[in-house]
Amino acid sequence: MSSDSLDKGFIICIDDEPSVIYALKEQLSELLGSRYEVMGCESGEEAMELINTLEADGIIVEMVITDQMMPGMKGDELLKIIHQRLPNTIKIMLTGQAGLQSAISAVNEGGISRFYEKPWDIQELGADIKQLLSQFEENRDSQRLIKDLEKRIFDLESKD
Repeated sequence: MSSDSLDKGFIICIDDEPSVIYALKEQLSELLGSRYEVMGCESGEEAMELINTLEADGIIVEMVITDQMMPGMKGDELLKIIHQRLPNTIKIMLTGQAGLQSAISAVNEGGISRFYEKPWDIQELGADIKQLLSQFEENRDSQRLIKDLEKRIFDLESKD
């Protein structure tokens, strides 16, 4: 990954329909500009491979948007794995076929922030995404400040 990649936020869109990934990538790129890299995957397994690669490069995945009904790993299963590994990552389910049970599972075990039905309203989705990404950045900044403060306190106590 280039140094420019480390300055960007990363959003991963997962859907087994390439046209959905294309539409999301186009809409989010237009909405968010060059500040975010929007990447697409056609399965949960492919998404986990990408997340592993990004993590190995020290890149934080800020948001995941996934469909529920996909061959292989379902969206709620993927979100559960991501939530266990990356609890701070924003998780959104965007689906046209999720039943009540998969929605409940995604909320209870996948830590989702939002649930949308297809076709989505880009104005509503876009406003929520901007708000969620802003909260993510604020939380990350707060965590950095806390770590810096803890280090300073430790350094001061070590001098005594």
